[in-house]
Amino acid sequence: MGRNTIRFVIVLATISVLGILLIQFFFIKNTVDLNEKKFHDATTQALKNVASLLIEYNNKLRGTTNPHEVTNEIEQISSNYYVVNVNDEINPYLLHHFLIMEFKRFNINLDFEYAIYDCERDQMVYGMRGKERGSQKHQSVKEEQDPNCNPDEELPKTSDKNKHDHNLPTCKKYTYYFGVYFPNRSRYYSNRIHPWYVIDGILFIVILFFGYTLYVILKQRKLSEIQKNFINNLTHEFKTPIASIDLSAKVLSDPGIVNQPKRLQEYSKIVKEQTQRLSDQVEKVLQMASIEKQKMVMEKEKTELVSFIQKCIIDFKNSQTVLDYQIDFEAPEPPVIIMADQLHFSNVIFNLLDNAFKYCQDKPEITITISGKEKNTKLSIADHGIGIPRKYRKKIFGRFFRVPTGNVHNVKGFGLGLDYVKKITKRHGWSISVSDNSPQGTIFTVTIPN
Repeated sequence: MGRNTIRFVIVLATISVLGILLIQFFFIKNTVDLNEKKFHDATTQALKNVASLLIEYNNKLRGTTNPHEVTNEIEQISSNYYVVNVNDEINPYLLHHFLIMEFKRFNINLDFEYAIYDCERDQMVYGMRGKERGSQKHQSVKEEQDPNCNPDEELPKTSDKNKHDHNLPTCKKYTYYFGVYFPNRSRYYSNRIHPWYVIDGILFIVILFFGYTLYVILKQRKLSEIQKNFINNLTHEFKTPIASIDLSAKVLSDPGIVNQPKRLQEYSKIVKEQTQRLSDQVEKVLQMASIEKQKMVMEKEKTELVSFIQKCIIDFKNSQTVLDYQIDFEAPEPPVIIMADQLHFSNVIFNLLDNAFKYCQDKPEITITISGKEKNTKLSIADHGIGIPRKYRKKIFGRFFRVPTGNVHNVKGFGLGLDYVKKITKRHGWSISVSDNSPQGTIFTVTIPN
């Protein structure tokens, strides 16, 4: 899959998910608004009917005709508190009965509290709790005695001793009114939005699946690029020594070569060097495969760090064909003893020194320092090479990764060296970091816990 195709798929999928989320948001918002309106309309109409029934009952009880319209006399103080102006006497027991009857009629299945305003005390009194559908919890005395509560039957008058205060707020606009409060109004919405919760869960699963699919696509793309780069590097690394060996074999196959001992020795040396080079490259690949399969066992032993580094420097110098270079070692006076696998630790030093040589355009200058603290010992290898851009520093320890240089490949390799270094230091329980070496170059620091 091409890079542009992957980008197109990612952009298209992202737009699709955002579109679904946007649609979901508007659906939920519209559902909430619609339920808000339905609840308000149903509650307002139910309370209007209650006020009309109270007035009708009072007129019938007194034998008078006092038509009274309650239109626009219901005020919503808050989202769950309504005030109803009756402008007439309000019997609390009858009010309780009418509220339950009308709320049941309009299918308002919520707990509610109500109270009546006492103008003499300027407080809400007769505060009670009720629930529709004939719930026996918090019902009035009259309800418990007669659930059917005939409105035509005269109810007993209430006395001051039956009054009790309630904490519902008052309304200065009216004089004869009652208030109704819905403490659990949010449940009214949750019951109606419940199907959307299921849809949200499905959408969440779809988004997770989309994220996982996107992760797999990007991972496969990365693996594909790594495989491509590795094959290119492998071909490049093997092509040169194979060509040198092939050329040397043709020269050595000439019968007249035996008469030219110096030339014979020279081409034999080329075959040996190029064969060793191929062997080293194969060994690197095999080492990384062994580490990946967790088969490598660290044979740690006590190692005096200063003398060990000095020996590694000597061995490295002997393996170099470059003559113009400089390696400085700043060793501390007291000996530093660590536990290390000497074979793999020496390979770590060789890899870091080799990188310092390869990624240097001028005369290689390397400084090795050992600094110790109570908790750990730090081994630093600083060079004055081309440096590593900050954005690639976390990636350079990845397998097959090489800092991009366009189509120019001045430095040979598979991108396995620093991956090997990272894994070996981790197997030892150490850590490695990279930083700038001002004004130019890089510093690799291995931190070894004491």
